[in-house]
Amino acid sequence: MRTKLSCRGRLVLLAPKNSNFNLAGELMTWVRNLILAVVLACIPVSAQQIAGNIRGTVSDPSDAVVQNAGVTARQIETGLTRSATTDRSGNYLLLELPVGHYRLEVSASGFQKYLREGISLDVNETATVSVHLAVGSEQEQVQVEADADLIQPTVTSLGQVVHEREVLDLPLNGRNFTQLGLLQPGVVPLTPGLAEAGGSLRDGQAYAVNGQRPESNNFLIDGANNFNGVDGGFVLKPPVDAIAEFRILTHNANAEFGNSLGSTTNIISRSGSNQIHGALWEFLRNDVLDATRFAANTVEPLKQNQFGGTIGGPIRRDKTFIFGFYEGFRNRQGETDPSTVPSLAQRQGDFSALCTAQDGGFVGGFCQNPNHQLFNVFLNQPYSNNQFPLASANPLSLNLLQFFPLPNSGTNVFTSTQVVRQGTNQFDLRLDHYLAASDILNLRYAFSDGSQFNPIPTSGASVPGFPVGQEQRAQDFVAQETHTFSPSMIGVLRFSYLRNKFLYGERTNRTTPASLGFQYQPSLDLAIGPPFIQVNGYTTIGDPITGPRNSYENAYDYSGSLNWVHGRHQLKFGGGYQHLQVNVLQGIATNGFFVFVPFPVVPDAFATFLFG
Repeated sequence: MRTKLSCRGRLVLLAPKNSNFNLAGELMTWVRNLILAVVLACIPVSAQQIAGNIRGTVSDPSDAVVQNAGVTARQIETGLTRSATTDRSGNYLLLELPVGHYRLEVSASGFQKYLREGISLDVNETATVSVHLAVGSEQEQVQVEADADLIQPTVTSLGQVVHEREVLDLPLNGRNFTQLGLLQPGVVPLTPGLAEAGGSLRDGQAYAVNGQRPESNNFLIDGANNFNGVDGGFVLKPPVDAIAEFRILTHNANAEFGNSLGSTTNIISRSGSNQIHGALWEFLRNDVLDATRFAANTVEPLKQNQFGGTIGGPIRRDKTFIFGFYEGFRNRQGETDPSTVPSLAQRQGDFSALCTAQDGGFVGGFCQNPNHQLFNVFLNQPYSNNQFPLASANPLSLNLLQFFPLPNSGTNVFTSTQVVRQGTNQFDLRLDHYLAASDILNLRYAFSDGSQFNPIPTSGASVPGFPVGQEQRAQDFVAQETHTFSPSMIGVLRFSYLRNKFLYGERTNRTTPASLGFQYQPSLDLAIGPPFIQVNGYTTIGDPITGPRNSYENAYDYSGSLNWVHGRHQLKFGGGYQHLQVNVLQGIATNGFFVFVPFPVVPDAFATFLFG
């Protein structure tokens, strides 16, 4: 078990537009606030922001500021409202607004009411809406439809928001949202060699950022932990239809985003609204339209289905909303791999093919080219006509010979097409409830369960007969409460629990070493199987050296933050506590492994294998 603690904090000062203020008084105020912030910020692991802000200045036709003007933002989708009053400088700030579309209403005595539509608010961003009021009756109104400018005056982080329309409309292989992250500067995919060598252990490592390792990226869903603490990368991969938007912070992220040197990907899940909306999908790939791959003799089998649906709407209008999804994935995909195997003659101990006509053939039973003469260094004797007598072969080698398939393509090549099978089911349910005008409760539960059968393991034998299985089950629960103490102070409390069970490299060939004649017992019952045999220049056989690897991860996160507008300044401080428990069982060489090279029988490693 491993427990992980960390401590982070940040204090933000928004400088006033003019410098005519009492420096000594402001300094004393900041000293007091700084002490309070440091005390509160030394709780480990700060809370990640998943909302946005709207700020601006209200002025009259002469550009003079308007004090005590009422400013109200209303979310179009859910009817959520939040209000503030302009200060003596005419400034207002609306905090912790859920992402979405808003209408802004501004009213003041002696001025016409101001309405502005089309404000789109993104995650971790601030929309600036400056308002110019017209003199007139409050019964009159001025309506404006325009997008707001997005700025972050107190943040130096770099990143880009990927919106819902981009997520849904751009073509994605496998409907994997992380592919859209590659559109950002500094974000590159995993190198093919790294991805192939890691196999499914690197499936969640979507990309590398700014030269950092792919394990250095952090992943969040609604601000809650979605990070694989064992292998790195994400745990849950929600379908694109369930994502409102996501943002990748690629450089110099705020203090509230920690635990990573590379990037932080913050996904915001879709929520219900006052309108019922849903979707159904089925994506099919089939080998009917495929061409034959170079290494294969026929078109490789492929039957892939990705299907599911979403539904969202109100339980109680302007009060309670629900959103859920289900997605299933089924994949049956053939892979053709050629392997070098012993020829029929070599299996009988006949290595005469080593000595070719260009060598001058055999004279008196000896090859004229000594480099191609079969010779036993230990016995200090050659084999006449390169014939290895099976009567002197090691019994263990003869027992293992059954695992080498017979050649079916040429003298020494075995080619086969094996079908990899994958299946995944996942669902998610999100509930948003407005307890009161000052309290919002968000609940979300996600579940994912998948399995895989691989006839040719990534790090195992290159011929059939030693398949491995894989199982993964993940669960995630998030509860968040947002409380408005006053228009200038908003607090957020969040609890999340993430469980990830990953069983990798599960053995299916249970042949015991004892049944093959070995005189030892495997050191791990879960890994019982034939030992790994590597013959230089030929295919490998047996179960993989490493594995199985069973990991169980439980991550408990408690976090909170307080956003406070005080006079000309904005303070944000918070913290949290994370308890991370990781239990891993890793098998390494539990059945033994054997490597054969062209020694002591030279120049062929398979002859050494027969000699044992």
